Parts: sequence; structure tokens; C-alpha cells
Amino acid sequence: MFSPHPLTNEFSDQLLPLLSADTEDTHLLARVDELAKVFGNSVYKEMLLVMTGKHFGAELSERYWRGAVNHCHKIFKPEFAKRGFRPALMDYLRFFAGEFSDPRIIEGEYLYNITRSSVTDGLTGLYNQTYFKKILDKTINNQRRSVDAFALVFLDLDHFKQYNDRCGHLEGDEALRVCAEIIVRNLRDGDVAVRYGGEEFALLLPNLERHSAFSVAERIRKGIESHNFPKQELLDNGNLTISGGISVFPDSGTTSNEIIQAADKELYRAKERRNCIYSFSEDRRRNSRRPVKSLVEYASFDGAIYRPALSTDISEHGMGLGCEALLEEGMTLSLRLTRPYWPENIHLSAIVRQVRRKDELIYIGLEFEESLDSLESLLTRQKSSLATASR
Repeated sequence: MFSPHPLTNEFSDQLLPLLSADTEDTHLLARVDELAKVFGNSVYKEMLLVMTGKHFGAELSERYWRGAVNHCHKIFKPEFAKRGFRPALMDYLRFFAGEFSDPRIIEGEYLYNITRSSVTDGLTGLYNQTYFKKILDKTINNQRRSVDAFALVFLDLDHFKQYNDRCGHLEGDEALRVCAEIIVRNLRDGDVAVRYGGEEFALLLPNLERHSAFSVAERIRKGIESHNFPKQELLDNGNLTISGGISVFPDSGTTSNEIIQAADKELYRAKERRNCIYSFSEDRRRNSRRPVKSLVEYASFDGAIYRPALSTDISEHGMGLGCEALLEEGMTLSLRLTRPYWPENIHLSAIVRQVRRKDELIYIGLEFEESLDSLESLLTRQKSSLATASR
């Protein structure tokens, strides 16, 4: 039996699932052809390398692959063709291409398990740090040729040593597995989740800007906060939680080290608070907001019934509201700021970025779709009009 070779190319994470014994030939062949249209004949070269243990050139690999597909259709009846490509490949390479005298193909499930174990963490099933850094380097090299951003999120369980010490290492291992499941449930296809080390995780989120990455991380934070981990009542705060920091390419840096250091720095700030996702831009906008309590009307779309809410703060880019309705992150709201509560009638559109419940009220953080001009003038006139109305 040939020794399996690890997948190392930029498309390797997409080839890996195809090596499972459960993958039918129709899906295997179609997916390999799709990847080859994007990455070229190196895809065929890589697949033949891991399936046979032998190096062929990219062009020769493509020719052998096509020949083996045609050979499979000839020697197997349709009812057997779903599992016939692997033996047909070896038969073709031996008797038609003359590449082997006594070939033995690597058994699919064995190859899948060996290859998978070289890039993943055994406890959580997430990718490991070594593989993550390779993927990050490749992503940065690819993004330099495009205009799309991507986000990196670092997550770290709060007071996890205390959880291990008081609840036991078996419970600690189970908590890590559960956290990994919660993380994966909140990701899209194509996102990369990593056990970076110990109780720290990393997320690589392609084609996401900071606000969207914040929403993803916040969903994960809420999922872990609300999960009932065994014996978590033994912790000082009675709850196992997680904190996180975000960096974005290229704003936070253009190299792997810069991106990682930026996310790690924001994670450090988050750990000072605990149970939060820290984002520099979110924090900067929060600090620039002015506390203002006044009536604001909102609706989920134009033409809907407007409901009253109370503003908590406002900036040129967004505002906070306290209301009774539970809204969802990502929703677009129509806002009305009307007289006499505001010095003029203003109509705005805003996106719900954060939702937090406190007692009977729901507090939401909004981002305006267009910046609010002349904020200082607006607030000065509002203060004057409210003072006049109170006389």
C-alpha cells in the first residue's frame, strides 16, 4: 500500500471530503471537474497523488483522469458505476497507461481518516493551528489580487482554568467539544473554524466586513452563554462564557502576523470585560455616541405600523433604542424622528446590529444606512426646543 500524501494546495480543504468512502463517484467526479475549472489541472495531479501515491505532471494527470473515467463507463454496468471509479482508475493506470505492475489503491476511508487527522484537532474536530496558518497565508495571497475583505475572529473561553479545576478535565474536554459544535452551527459553508490552542478558537470568515463578522461572533457568544454546561454553577460567575476580538484584511494588516496580532489585541481587550466581543470600530462608534433620551418611531418596513421607542444615545452613524419588541440582528428598520421631540422631522433607515435583553426591555444597537449630517446642530436645537417646551 502506498503511503498517503497530505493535501497541501490552496484547494486542498475542498478535496478532503471527496476522499471519504461515502462519496459516490458522480459527486467525486463532478466536484473535481468544478475545482479544475478554477485551479487548473493541478487538481487532477493532487487527486492522483493522494489516491495512488505517485507523482504525475498536471497535464498527464488530466489525461489519465479522463481516460480512467471513460474506462469506468466501459467496464461497469450503470448499477455498479457509483462505486467503480477507484478500481477502474487502477486498472487503467496498470493495463492502459503502464504506470503500475502491481498496484494497490489506498482504501478510501483509511485515506480520508489519515489525511483528516493531519489537519484537524482530535478533540473538537476543528482544523488545527498549523493548517489554519497555511490557509490564512493562502487567503491573504489570493485577496491581494482582489478587492474582497475577510475577517479573522479570535475567541477564548473565560476562566476556563477555573472550570477545569472545579469541574474536572473530562467535563472541560466535553465543554470544548460542545463549544466547537456551537461555533460550527453559526458558520457558513466556506468559513474556517480552528482550535487555535487550549481553550482558544479562531475563525476565518471570507468576504465579510467587520460588522458582519461581529454579528457572527456575537451569535456564538450568545450560544455559549445560554448553553447549560455541566457543573458551571461551580464557577464564580455561575456561567461558562466566551470573549472575542476581530481583525479585518486589509484594514487591520496585510500579513498573517499583522492580522493575527490585531485580532489578538482586541481579544485581550475583550478579556478585560469578559463575555463580550470587542471590536475597535464598534467601540469607537460607541464612544462617539451622545446620550439622548427622546421618542423615536420605528417600523420593520415602509408602510408598516410605526411603534414608539426611546433613544438611549446617538451618533452620526447609529443610535441605541430601548423598545418592547424583540427584533433580529440584520433587520432593516425605518425610523422617524418627529416634532416636538426632535427639532425637525427626520426619516432614516437603519440596520439592527446588536440585540440585548434587560429585564422587560429590549435594547438594540442600530447602524444608519446613511450618516446623519450636522449632528451637533441637531442636538443643540433639540436641547433648545425641549427647554422651551418645558417652560
